[in-house]
Amino acid sequence: MRLELGVVLVTTLVLFYGVTYRSTRSRYVGLWCLALLAIAAGTIAYLGDGTAVQWWANPLGSALYALGAWLIWRAARTLDGRPRWPRWVVLVVPAMVLLSALADSPATNSWAGAWALFPAVSVLIALASWVMWTTRRTHAGTLRRATSATGYVVSVYYLGRFVTFMAFGPDSVWFIDLFGTSMTTIVMTFLLVGATFSMTALSYEQQTADLRRRAASDGLTGLLNRRTFLERAELLRRDAERRDVPCVLAMADLDHFKQVNDTYGHEAGDRVLIGFAEACRATVRSMDLVGRFGGEEFVLMLAGATPEDASRVCEEIGHRLRIVQESAGMPSATISFGLVEVPQDVPFAQLLVEADQALYRAKAEGRDRVVVGRRGRE
Repeated sequence: MRLELGVVLVTTLVLFYGVTYRSTRSRYVGLWCLALLAIAAGTIAYLGDGTAVQWWANPLGSALYALGAWLIWRAARTLDGRPRWPRWVVLVVPAMVLLSALADSPATNSWAGAWALFPAVSVLIALASWVMWTTRRTHAGTLRRATSATGYVVSVYYLGRFVTFMAFGPDSVWFIDLFGTSMTTIVMTFLLVGATFSMTALSYEQQTADLRRRAASDGLTGLLNRRTFLERAELLRRDAERRDVPCVLAMADLDHFKQVNDTYGHEAGDRVLIGFAEACRATVRSMDLVGRFGGEEFVLMLAGATPEDASRVCEEIGHRLRIVQESAGMPSATISFGLVEVPQDVPFAQLLVEADQALYRAKAEGRDRVVVGRRGRE
């Protein structure tokens, strides 16, 4: 049965790699492929039990199983966008399981190191399932939770193996019937194959979401592009009207940006643009909109804000921009803003013209300032 599990896992790995990884090339899918490979290799290594090579094959199989569980957790963290760890960290748990098995008479004990392997697998799979359950990086909530629930089943199963192993021993009827090799092979076959195909669906869902996100954002700054901003701004205005709250449109332009490019080069200019985007993200609320209209020109939509509120927000963005420039060693560049209130009965194109006129006044009055258009309170 272990040989059958190994064959099933290798077949699943080949299909998963050929169909999913080669089309997505995502780190998440690559780590899941490595996890399947490690578990398949560990399963095959266990075939050495009862032979002359058991002394090294059994500890190797346990270490590979622990490595597979660790890679599953690492794959889940990648899907969630969590920070990477140094590559050597992946060897810590497998090395501990390997040493535990080598110290537990592996030549005569086919369950050498099981007391370390079972809880390690249980904890790692539980951690991976928790990450999958709590992540918001993918919108396929039902599928994500089903995959997470599958992982929790594996975790609970290995916890049961550990408790029964320690309480009754590997030769007890309880352990053999419920958690022995045959039952574990059946459980792992169904759960790993099912989880793999769920991961395939999640991978495609994440890839589709990433493509949509890229299509809606500016490639350099990550802010909304012009088309997406205009679409969402209309929706935000309707929502503000429905809730009867004020709304402000702001046009922003980096002062003397051409001079920055001519003096320091376009790479330095790009860094200034990225710094402005960072300043905006650190200042505005999640409900507000920020987009890049082109070049060094930006536009903001602030719901629930009066012109006075919006002026303070714009001043804070300028302040944060200076901090970002100083800390990153960027060329110094100031920003001018033109604001206008957003009424219900004026076309959005007209509001853009009025905000642009207010921006022109800010430039004419000396730059590095906020000017409220005539529709607002000056």
